[in-house]
Order: sequence, then structure tokens, then C-alpha cells
Amino acid sequence: MEENLLAHLQRPEFADLYAALKKRNYPKGDFICRPESGENRIFIVAKGRARVYLGYEDKEFNIGILSKGDIYSAHTRAFVQALDEIDVLSADTETFRQKMLDDPEVAKAMIGILGSMLKNSFTIIENLIFKDVNSRLVGLLVNEAQKYGIPGADGGIIIKIDLSVEQIAFLVGSTRQTVSTFLNQLSRQKVIRKLGRGKFFIADLALLKTLEAS
Repeated sequence: MEENLLAHLQRPEFADLYAALKKRNYPKGDFICRPESGENRIFIVAKGRARVYLGYEDKEFNIGILSKGDIYSAHTRAFVQALDEIDVLSADTETFRQKMLDDPEVAKAMIGILGSMLKNSFTIIENLIFKDVNSRLVGLLVNEAQKYGIPGADGGIIIKIDLSVEQIAFLVGSTRQTVSTFLNQLSRQKVIRKLGRGKFFIADLALLKTLEAS
């Protein structure tokens, strides 16, 4: 079962930590943090999504996306940019650390949550290094289906990534044309069906998983 940090924060033992978090809102395209900002704070995504990437001159290396419940630190060398309007709960790192130290139960729960997120980070890195573009795209669809999928009326799964093809291409380290071509191929094979912008119907999740492994 995946850890949900926002759900944990609603528990009574997290009351002091939750009270220390300040809500911030960022419009689509705005940067939540940049490498040169020098900020030393922790933030948790309360609504919306953001992409995390490394940038050098005109090149970008996308690490992944943050969505509701994900926690991230602003003092890394990565850019974090809102993919749509986003709300985050933020606190300076020292305050966050102290609140954890004050309550062993809070620290214990946070270790489990952060461990789960670290595992997810390594999965993203492994995919970028060892898998081709098509496998990474299939992996993204499978992950969305497993985490956020909604059962369809005829037995399949509906996912709403809510990202443009260009944004999806950013996340899997490819081009818009390559991603669009492969999505059309999956559609012709009746593995998926596009329902709208960033919204897909997956007829057979097990079949889609075999494509990720192939």
C-alpha cells in the first residue's frame, strides 16, 4: 500500500507539524523552486502537479512529476515547475525537522513515507537509464492506472494524466512526435483509447504491463 502523506497529516499526532505548514499557490508554468533560489524549505503537494527536472543551458533532464501527497525539498539542484495550478504546504527545513524530533511517532511515520518516496525516485532513475522511450511511456501509463485509475463501465481502467502530449514527452525524455506516434500505435492495437487531453481508457492493464517488460 502506498504511503499518503496528506492522509497522515490529518491524524491527531501530526497536528503540530500540520500547523507549521503554510499554504502557497502557484499558477501553471510558475516555478516552485529553482537551484539558484537558495531556499531551505520542505513542501508537500496539496493540489495539482509539478515536474522536477535538471537544466543546463538548453538541455533538460526530467526526473519525474510530483502529485498530491508528494513531499520535496527546495534546496536541491533541480527545477520544480507547476504543470497546472498547484497548492503546496510549506515549512522551513529546520522547523520541519524539529517537529519530527519532538514526537517519535511522527518521525517513525515520516521515515516510512520518505522511504517509499525514495524507492519511487530510484524507479524513475532506473527507467531513464535502462529502458527505451516506449517502455518508459508504457510504465507511466501503468503507474497512473495503478495509483489513480478509475474502473470503466466495460471492465477497463480510465486514467486522467491531465497533461498534454508535449508534457508527457518531457516526463519520459522524448519528443512530442515520438510519443504521439507510439500512443497512436497503442490505440490502433486497441490497447488504449484516447478519451481527451491526457485522458485514456486502458482496455487490458495486464496486456499493457507485458509491453512495458518487452
